[in-house]
Amino acid sequence: MRTTALLITCATPAVAQDLHLGLPVDCTLGDTCYIQNYVDTDSSEAALDFLCGSLTYDGHKGTDFGLPSLSAMDAGVDVLASAAGTVRGVRNDMRDVLYTPELAGEINGRDCGNGVVVAHDGGWETQYCHMKEGSVTVVMGEHVGTGDVIGQVGLSGWTQFPNVHISVRHSGAVVDPFAPDGDRGCGAEVENTLWNVPLTRQLAD
Repeated sequence: MRTTALLITCATPAVAQDLHLGLPVDCTLGDTCYIQNYVDTDSSEAALDFLCGSLTYDGHKGTDFGLPSLSAMDAGVDVLASAAGTVRGVRNDMRDVLYTPELAGEINGRDCGNGVVVAHDGGWETQYCHMKEGSVTVVMGEHVGTGDVIGQVGLSGWTQFPNVHISVRHSGAVVDPFAPDGDRGCGAEVENTLWNVPLTRQLAD
């Protein structure tokens, strides 16, 4: 497998009230972690990421920041709050295990696994999924700042690799942090994102 990278530049969000997001995991992209999946921007049964590529799957509503191995997960990699806000949801008791169809009954609709939901100003919300069992460090109603540790990357819920899945929502609607305006950057430079740090898009072939 060969990995190439395309730099996604840090840009000013499209509108002043947009959320500004930091990296949701304490890692170095392209080295100690990578992006496995982006938001599916195609409303049909097809799947396209924000650059009209295939690094997503049908109906995917977030961005997956993966670790290179289970041993990296076992060593412990922190999940960070991407923006300041108030904790509105917590789950911390699901086991870390590779998903198989036999686990559907155990998961019982809790596809996110262990996770945290943080409410932000202006109707914004971030949700962090698949965290390690027992690692969540925050409680309901707690205020967190950007970059605060909220738990560790795990393998809980409906997933087959250790990662943190971050979903971004505004007034309940899913927003792709790489393309918050809803426009695909097919072959074009990405200018408007919600990220306040430069990110590297990883492509595997």
